[in-house]
Amino acid sequence: MTRAIVYEQAPGQRFAIDAEILHKQPEMLNVFGRYMHARFRILDALAYFICLAGVLASLAYVWWMFLPGVAICAMMLAVNRKAAGEIALRAARKSADNFRKLHEMGCLWLVFA
Repeated sequence: MTRAIVYEQAPGQRFAIDAEILHKQPEMLNVFGRYMHARFRILDALAYFICLAGVLASLAYVWWMFLPGVAICAMMLAVNRKAAGEIALRAARKSADNFRKLHEMGCLWLVFA
């Protein structure tokens, strides 16, 4: 399932930005800001570390400790995915060149409503 940010550029003209592919390949965001790939890689690693810490705590202390770890991990990954889409959205609204670059990357679509 692809996560997308849908926005209206002009009345009756809607576009969708594929946040999933931007999150999976954060190097694509380097066009819009420095070290974007590092930001998302580090935050994803932190999310997976929290999940691992929850599993290890469930083995060492009480059995249910993995539940908050998995929940926090899932929420952090969802927030990172949405943040990648919103960064691209701000860039697309900022200039026509960025809008064109997103379209050429295959991350921007016209949506018929």
